[in-house]
Amino acid sequence: MSQASTHKIVLTRIAVFFLLILITGREGSASFLVQQGEVSGSGLWGTHFISPTEGWASGAEGTILHTTDGGKQWRVQYKNLQERFSAIYFPHPLIGFAVSWTGKIFGTTNAGKDWIEKAHPMRVWLWDVYFVDSRIGFVVGNEGLIQQTKDGGKTWKLLRQDEKAGPYLGVHFVNAKSGFVVGWNGAILHTEDGGLNWITQNSGTKEPLEDVTFVNANVGWAVGRGGTILHTEDGGARWDHQDSGVDRMLLAVDFKSLSEGFIAGGSGTFLKTEDGGATWRKSELPTEKTLEAASFSDAENGWAVGWGGTIIHTHNGGNDWETQNYGFSDRFFRIQFSGKSGFIVGEAGTILHTDNGGENWEHQESGVEEEIISIHLISAKEAWAVGEAGLLLHTLDGGDHWVKQPQLVDASLQGVFFIRPETGWIVGDKGIIFKTDDGGKKWHLQLSNTLATLTDLSFIDKQNGWATGVAGTLLYTNDGGETWKMFTLQTTSTLNRVLFKGANGFVVGGEGTILTTVDRGKTWTSRNAKTLMGLWDIFMLGAEGVAVGDLGIILRTDDAGKTWQAVDSMVAQRLNGVFFTSHDKGFVVGRGGLILRYTPD
Repeated sequence: MSQASTHKIVLTRIAVFFLLILITGREGSASFLVQQGEVSGSGLWGTHFISPTEGWASGAEGTILHTTDGGKQWRVQYKNLQERFSAIYFPHPLIGFAVSWTGKIFGTTNAGKDWIEKAHPMRVWLWDVYFVDSRIGFVVGNEGLIQQTKDGGKTWKLLRQDEKAGPYLGVHFVNAKSGFVVGWNGAILHTEDGGLNWITQNSGTKEPLEDVTFVNANVGWAVGRGGTILHTEDGGARWDHQDSGVDRMLLAVDFKSLSEGFIAGGSGTFLKTEDGGATWRKSELPTEKTLEAASFSDAENGWAVGWGGTIIHTHNGGNDWETQNYGFSDRFFRIQFSGKSGFIVGEAGTILHTDNGGENWEHQESGVEEEIISIHLISAKEAWAVGEAGLLLHTLDGGDHWVKQPQLVDASLQGVFFIRPETGWIVGDKGIIFKTDDGGKKWHLQLSNTLATLTDLSFIDKQNGWATGVAGTLLYTNDGGETWKMFTLQTTSTLNRVLFKGANGFVVGGEGTILTTVDRGKTWTSRNAKTLMGLWDIFMLGAEGVAVGDLGIILRTDDAGKTWQAVDSMVAQRLNGVFFTSHDKGFVVGRGGLILRYTPD
């Protein structure tokens, strides 16, 4: 298989029980682009690029991604938690197909804006798909399955099935008549009549073969486990071993000419040849994740995808690689902007910064390894951040230098808020509240009258503020924190975030809790979020607002929080933070190093 090498590991027995509801979506209705991070936590398994700018990737959780700018940004076109797309292929810029472990085949005729399930009677795991043109195509799968369509996927004909043969993992056709299939136990099959008859070829190996590609009717390669590379120059009558120099599983192969080819595989393996495979050179990659698929749009521009949502890109024929959208292990907790300067904080001391309004994000050196749970920007240059084990950080130069402050307490600090540069508060575990009146030179412990973990705080002015916590804890002060009082609520859910915009206040928390006030907190009204998912953050801009939470939930209001409607984020992990710099530009962050960017429909 040439351009869309999309492969795979055969798993023995997998029992997956989805307790989640089916999520589907269309590109045209989504307003959130995946800017970076882990979209499919269990991996991407297929990719196909039709040009240096346009391509697709597919994988776990029924994810199909699309890019039109060479992978700088990826949009989730489709998501269906009951599927796992093993491979994806586009024979035409508008026409594409994806195959799933459920035995289903999905197709599109509008470049992926809509993905429709095709009629397909077989329900065995499908591993690969290849189309000669927009009408003639083939799929292979478990139980020695080979099927063909001649009408663009409307109907499928069974060409071959042999349960004893094991899985067929890769398929490639040179033209409508001549094709090759590879699979378990070193299997190589060849047809010269469009799949009506298949001849078994001698591969000389028992290693599972994962992928196959041909540059013409005679010259081709197959790759597999144990670093196996096979090469033929006579249409498969004879297959010779080539020395890969590695013992990793090789999962995808792609040749752009008789001499230049590429192989991707286990543990971040990528091999390149410029002499038809006589010698193979290993490339240095920015990841050690297993690469399941590779696709080159031309000899220079290529992409590889794999475990943990890894996506890497080369612009010079595999000599150098850059990470585009990959599976971060880190979680992002909060995001905040001051003008075009923005910060994201997360676990393992992670701090990301942008100075161009979120167009690009760069890692900053925090100097710590603890979780950074919250951040507050006083200006584009000055910010405070807090985290676990009493972590307190301060910067005066936009994050070029983060200075770790003396530990105030050996407990996690959960929230930080400054009403002005010299006056700020910190809350944390065991009811901890600290205040500074001199810009953080000294911090004074305040009495909260609770041992409950406090999660966040927000002040209306120097005197009036609110703090949230576990088990329905809601505290308020009218004297700058000299005294804190408990506001009684009819909920025991954890309250995760509080936000005030003048007299209007908002609280979100567990089990879909949303509370609003219009009188500085004298009275609070519970709102119907239409969900029981936990909510972790909220942002308001006038009457418009967004709340985010568990399992990718995003809620939106345009009436100051009175009513809320769900927006399909097209992701399934927890979303922890949200911030909008304007009505038509916003960001959401979450688990797996995820950054979603909002753009209007």
